Parts: sequence; structure tokens; C-alpha cells
Amino acid sequence: MKRNLLKAIGISFLIFVVLSWIIPVGTYSNGEFTKGSVDAVGLFDLVNVPVSTLLTFALYIAVFACIGGLYGVMEKTGALTSWVEKINKKFSGKEKGFLIFTIIFFVVLSSVTGLVLPLFVLVPLFAMILFAMNYDKVTAMASTVGAMLIGSVCSTYGFNITGYTKNILTLDMNNEIWAKVVLLVLLTAALIFFVLKFQARKAAKVAAPRKEAKVEKEEKKEVKAPAKKETSQAKKAPAKKPAAKKQANKTKKTTTKKTTQNMAVTKDVKKVKDAKSVSIIPLVIIFVLMTVITMVGMYNWYYAFGINVFNDIHTSIMSVKIGDFPIFEHLLSGISQIGYWGNVEFIIMMVFAAVIIAFIYKLKVGQFVESFIAGVKKMLPTAIYAALASLILTVLYQASYSGTGTITDTMFNATMSMSDGFNVLTTGLTAFYGSFFYNDLYYLLSSMAAYLTSFDAGSLTIAGLLVQSIYGLGMIIFPTSVILIAGLSYFDVSWKQWFKYIWKFALAVLLIVLLVCCILTVM
Repeated sequence: MKRNLLKAIGISFLIFVVLSWIIPVGTYSNGEFTKGSVDAVGLFDLVNVPVSTLLTFALYIAVFACIGGLYGVMEKTGALTSWVEKINKKFSGKEKGFLIFTIIFFVVLSSVTGLVLPLFVLVPLFAMILFAMNYDKVTAMASTVGAMLIGSVCSTYGFNITGYTKNILTLDMNNEIWAKVVLLVLLTAALIFFVLKFQARKAAKVAAPRKEAKVEKEEKKEVKAPAKKETSQAKKAPAKKPAAKKQANKTKKTTTKKTTQNMAVTKDVKKVKDAKSVSIIPLVIIFVLMTVITMVGMYNWYYAFGINVFNDIHTSIMSVKIGDFPIFEHLLSGISQIGYWGNVEFIIMMVFAAVIIAFIYKLKVGQFVESFIAGVKKMLPTAIYAALASLILTVLYQASYSGTGTITDTMFNATMSMSDGFNVLTTGLTAFYGSFFYNDLYYLLSSMAAYLTSFDAGSLTIAGLLVQSIYGLGMIIFPTSVILIAGLSYFDVSWKQWFKYIWKFALAVLLIVLLVCCILTVM
């Protein structure tokens, strides 16, 4: 599966390379497009770009690696296993309810915060619970990572989605808020329906061999008993399972084993305590506090809502002096104020939480290091694939700052000039293929801003909603999506397998988004 994922990333990059040899670069400024010459990606760039990408997005690698390290320590204590078992036991017979809760939880959190990367820290926990409930890996992927990405499609107050739209296009966070809420409700319901329908189809397929085995067994009973001697001899012979039933049991056993291994972050490290004897309370408190504090710290309250309280608190703390010496300015040097936290602070929070958990559960230094490294090793492929998803963005980022222009500017000009003023189809089309090249909404909006800001005020708010929603849709299906690639790698699902699973739902999402935006246009 991992090789197939690398293949999907490589093919995506090669598509861009081929286009760079065909489409000339261009720039669009002050309502005028300037066409340049072809700026092709050369042979040396085929090696240089991946290396540059890994260096440029090294923090992505560090974030995912530390998520693995944190879970390695959590699993080492035995408390994580106990936590999963308790939740599984509590929802015994209500597995469908927990699946629905998981989808709603991730969609709403993503929609409200927009912090999909920090939210990934919750994915292994929920995935382990879903696997304990015997859900397959594709369902677990759709209910966690897929739900997060749907939250981006229907972002309400997510700063990394709606906040970018607000600041780049000079809008308000509340623009088209009711349309965003409608999308949130419709798409959440659609995802729940889609996932449950898939589960029902899968259950029917599993039940088919069992039904066949049962019929075969009943047919055998109808056959008359042989002679007494033969009957006695038959009793001594061991009863054979029907072929269909035997095959079904074998498949189920294999699937369960593979799933368990996939989710065991530190399967090669022996747990310190038996899961039944360890308390989960300290682990739950520390993990929840770490997640909440990280979310609050990484959400930019000032640029989203003009809330300056955290800036004021930070300034007050830093100005405290002992005599003439600013003690906290030196002690807390390098730490940004709440609202301006980035991936560095996120990494620090995870390492800090891992250390506290190790201390409370009395892990020795060697045990802590061993379990943390084991978790990092398990997550390292996911971390590398997530960084490599930005190969195209690296080239476009370098080109935009060199001032030579990009092929995307040329492409955007071609599609956006198809209509005068705002048009749902042309704007949506541009945003859709643009999200293949720009897997960060900030850069996509920045590239399209010159076109979008030429619209009138009423159309601009709809255009902002349309672009951010279509971008979110692109992140669900394109192998250039960081979170999608990370999820596929983590759950060991190929991109082809995922696309085959999700394409009908993605088409439904596209139609719903276009319909909502068309209604807003005529209102």
C-alpha cells in the first residue's frame, strides 16, 4: 500500500512537470495578464524538488513523528489500551452510535477551528476504538480523516479556512454564515449516510457466505443416514466445516490480525503494566488538556474576531520585572502568545505531555526513550509522505517569489476570463483544479485574489464561500492533500482504494456546494 501511495504522489508531480513543458508561465496584476515563456521543470529538479520539499516542510515531518512518539509513550503505560477497552465496552451494542458520534465530532471540530493538522493527534485514539469495534480501516479513515476534511468543505469559523478567506479577500467571518451552517448540516448528514450505507453493503457481503454455509448444512441434514456401521465410523471422523464458512472465518481472522498490527503504535515494546490494573484518569486529563490548550493556542483569535485579550495577557506577563530585570521575558523567550502558536509549539506541547505521562506512570528514562522512539519509527513513513504531498507547492512557492510567474496564473486566467464577472461554474472550476496545485488554501486564495476581488461586494462573499468549499473538496480526493496522504499512509489504504470508495460521495458534495452557491447568487 505504501508503494502505491508513493506512486500516486509521484504521478501527481509528473503531471505538473509535463504541464510545465507545455503551458507558459504568466502573471496577473492590476487587472492585466502578462504572458511569459515556458519555464519547464528540468531533470535536475526531479531530484532537487523532493529534497527541497522535505527540508521546507520538515515541521510536518516533526509533527507527525511526535504524534507517534506521544502514542508510543501512552501505549507503553498500558493506560491507552485500558482507555480503548473501556470505551469499547461502554458502547458494546451501540457501535453504530459511536461511529456517528465520531463523524460529527471531527466534522464540527474541523469546521469550527480549521486546525486539521493538530486534530490529527486525535485520529489514532479514535481509530483504535473503531478497530476494537471491528470496523474496517477504510471506514475508520472516512470517519476520522475524511470527516476532518469535510469540516474544511463546510468551514464556519475555522481560521485556517474561513479566516484566510476573510483576511485575503477582506471579508467578515460571519459572511454567508447561514449558508455555511446549512452546508455543515447537509454534508455531515450525507457523510453519515454514506459511511453507514457502505457498512451495510459490507455486512451483506460477509453474511452471504454464512448464509450459503447454513443452507449447505441444512441440505446435508436432509440426506438419509447411512448404515449403522458407516454411521459409527462417521462419528469417529472429525466434522469438517463447510468450505464457505471456513473461508469466511479465515478472512475475518486475517483482517482482524492485520488491523490490530496496523494500529499498534509500539507493538514491539512491552507494556509496563497490565491494562486492567492501570488507571486511565491521569492519561485522559493530560491528553485532553494538551489538545484543548493546543487548539486555543493555534487559533488566531485576533485576526478572526479582533479579540486582543491574549495579546494583552502576554504583554503583561512579559513586562513583569524583578528589579530592572524582565524575568519572564527571558524565561519564556521564544514562546509566542496564544493565538500565534504554530507547529513548533504544537510539537513542544506533545513532548511535554509525553514527559508528564511518563513521570506520572513511573516510566524509567530508558523506557520513555524506547517507547517514544518506537512510536516515532511507526509514524515516520506517514510523516515523510505527508511532506512529499507538497512537491508541487514547493515549485510554485519558489516561482512566485522569484517573480517569473507560474503556470497556474496562466491557467487561472484562461478559465476565469471565460465569463464576465462572477460565475459559479468558472470560479468553481478554477478553485477545483487549483487545489490540486495548491494544497494550502492561503496560497490558492492569494493566487486567485486578483480575480476574485474584481467582483462586486455581494458576489465576493459567495465567491469566498465557493473557493474555500471547493478547496476542501479537492483535499478529500487529490493525492497532493497533506492530511489525506497522512491518513492513507497511517491506515495503510492506497489512494486508488480510497478514490474508488469516496468518488460518489465527493460528487454529491460538489453538487451540494454548487447548488447552495447558485441559490445564493439568485437570492
